[in-house]
Amino acid sequence: MSPSRVSSTCVERALASAERAHGELVVVYILDATLADDVQERIQDFGFVGEVPSARFLDAVREEHRRRGEAELSRIAGLAEARGVPLAVELVEGEFLRLSLAAAERIAPMEIFVARQDRPALSRLVIGSDVKRLERNAGCDVNVYRTDDRDAGSRGNGDKGK
Repeated sequence: MSPSRVSSTCVERALASAERAHGELVVVYILDATLADDVQERIQDFGFVGEVPSARFLDAVREEHRRRGEAELSRIAGLAEARGVPLAVELVEGEFLRLSLAAAERIAPMEIFVARQDRPALSRLVIGSDVKRLERNAGCDVNVYRTDDRDAGSRGNGDKGK
């Protein structure tokens, strides 16, 4: 999860899967550093603020992302506790794909649940998709949901036993 990748359907399905498997749900909430950096770069490009106010703004954006992450993790902890699902949470900052793959390697999950940013198909084609890269390299099934909670489907890469 990250500030731009939240889906209540994704959370519900992950909880249900952990409950069915009598397993632990591990939630990795990634404070994607590139999001805040992109915002700062755009503001500076337009000349709205100078370097010092821009740095303060960037700190405020990062703090807001952290606050939202902590609130979402707290909400998920309440849901997991109500269902009797053991939960481990991690709040990390960095690049979404790199940290997602590192977590997948370290945790070796049976499956991953992730929300996908809703972007135009052309943007995904030209820029690429971190979620697609995660699907190809995670070593387990990756279940993808849109952030607006419309199910984007489930795509496995064939190594569900990991």
